[in-house]
Amino acid sequence: VGEFLMRKMGWKTGEGLGRNREGTVEPIVIDFKVDRKGLVAEGEKLQKQTGGLVVTKDLMGKHPVSALIELCNKRKIMQPDFVMVHHSGPDHRKNFLFKVGQSVCL
Repeated sequence: VGEFLMRKMGWKTGEGLGRNREGTVEPIVIDFKVDRKGLVAEGEKLQKQTGGLVVTKDLMGKHPVSALIELCNKRKIMQPDFVMVHHSGPDHRKNFLFKVGQSVCL
């Protein structure tokens, strides 16, 4: 499809692209990623070990509640209970304050 469009615009096989036809003649080689690992999977290692708990890189930068739930799921521990302590604000912009219950997985 691309070659057809280029020929329609005046390009000929073996010519370079650009105003003076000096561009690259060889096609750009594309390297496909076929494994199921993420882009930084090789560089991922356990960051530090403190008090027997391992802090993993994939939890950094996440919302604390989300990180807590993910950590409990990874360790196959019961998720914590969240109890609403206070709420305020108008209906379209509520603010909530929760505390974590007794079943903390840390």
